Amino acid sequence: MPWWLVVVANLLAGSSQAATDPTPVTPMNDAPVVQTLPVHVTLGFESLRLPGDDRMGLLGTSYLIELAPGWWLGPALYGAAAGQRGGLFTWGAEGQRRWPLGDRWALVAGLYAGGGGGGGAPVGGGLMLRPHADLMFDFGGWEAGVTASQVRFPSGTIDSTQFGVLVAVHDDFVFTAPGHAGQSVQFTGVGGIGANRMSAAVGRYATASSGGKSLDYVGIRLERQLGQSLSATFSAAGAAKGGADGYAEATAGVLVLWPIGDEAIRLGAHAALGLGGGGAVPTGAGPIAKLGLAGRWQFSQQLSLEFEAGQARAFSGDLNSHYAQLSLGVMLGDAPVSAGTDDSRKTLHDTAWALSVQSYARAQRKNGSAPGLSTLGFKFARSLSEHVYLSGQAHSAITGGAGAYSVGLIGLGLSTRLGESTPWKAGAEAMVGAAGGGGVSLHGGAIAQPMAWIGRDLGRFSRITFGAGYVRSIRGELSSPVIDVSWGAEFGTP
Repeated sequence: MPWWLVVVANLLAGSSQAATDPTPVTPMNDAPVVQTLPVHVTLGFESLRLPGDDRMGLLGTSYLIELAPGWWLGPALYGAAAGQRGGLFTWGAEGQRRWPLGDRWALVAGLYAGGGGGGGAPVGGGLMLRPHADLMFDFGGWEAGVTASQVRFPSGTIDSTQFGVLVAVHDDFVFTAPGHAGQSVQFTGVGGIGANRMSAAVGRYATASSGGKSLDYVGIRLERQLGQSLSATFSAAGAAKGGADGYAEATAGVLVLWPIGDEAIRLGAHAALGLGGGGAVPTGAGPIAKLGLAGRWQFSQQLSLEFEAGQARAFSGDLNSHYAQLSLGVMLGDAPVSAGTDDSRKTLHDTAWALSVQSYARAQRKNGSAPGLSTLGFKFARSLSEHVYLSGQAHSAITGGAGAYSVGLIGLGLSTRLGESTPWKAGAEAMVGAAGGGGVSLHGGAIAQPMAWIGRDLGRFSRITFGAGYVRSIRGELSSPVIDVSWGAEFGTP
């Protein structure tokens, strides 16, 4: 087994043990107990030296949970933010060990392992490793500090050591044990990662791809309510049609929606900043901005239809395009309460995060070859009923010489426990989405990926699953069996 897989496996094994019993809980048949773990939401920037004395600014963000005293684990995302490599993205897992140095200072050692590429960077198969050491100062509610890191793509030619800056905001991860879906519990805040709503979007840039052609994309957005009319947003999207397969973007923003007549219909605006590129879309160094008018129709307690139209523009590239998108939103919890009211009884849903390794038996390339490849990814799943769940996934290549290949998927799944007291579960899911990059033949980006899986509980909060399925491009040549191995943490949230 490669050494980097040993490191990641050890991190996951340690966090699995911690996640199995972070605090004492009641037996499965008793009332659910609300628990809280500390969270750091981190943003950092550093400048890498690439081969040929090329420079690239790298912006990173992570969501880290303290699963045991001093031990932190969570997802992380990195993207090009300066230079000429707009469109380079990698995502993966970050593990950290923190040691306090007095009341305010802390020393941090960590390792990020992820997959991705883009922007024409020499990333090889796509695996990125980032060991680092940080010195942080706590200002109360947030931290700032410096980092010394090495960014290395083992199968590529990027190997850079540098200093950077970090800012981290403190938050809480509030949850219950899984297995209480449908029950009502007194819950403070929104729970989990703090999102009130998740939306699946389809949209179009009028003149984004090469030659000024239109580009269709699919994406997902998370919202966190800050007030009666104000929400923070995080969005990720990828090209699905228009000859720009490989284009991806990730943005964070502010959404303001005011009620028109009653609460069911709201109008307002959405402003977002982030990174985008790939697929020959001219985003320059990568930073982009979007500003648009937005509307929402809440046609049921849980579901909404949303529309947005505006302008997207790159800071240093030629991208300057009108865009429009339509979204289906799902409330992650009960209907929002009035501003300033945090406590209410809320209905629980089983929610899961998983770190996934997938292997394609063959991945047809544009040059006619079809070598296999492997991806590293994240999965999010949320129960809609006892046997039905909603899932969102993101995967990027780590082997196979297809480092820029990335996938975003959304869909529905079915699951059932194989007996009342057994630790085994089985299920199947149907996923659709967008993929591109790495020379894989996709012709637009739209793909479908059905899969069946079987999983075994490793403790109260974690599970390992094994899946088999098929991935197919809607318009391109990609067509391959897929094998999946995932380790996940499961918990209850509103």
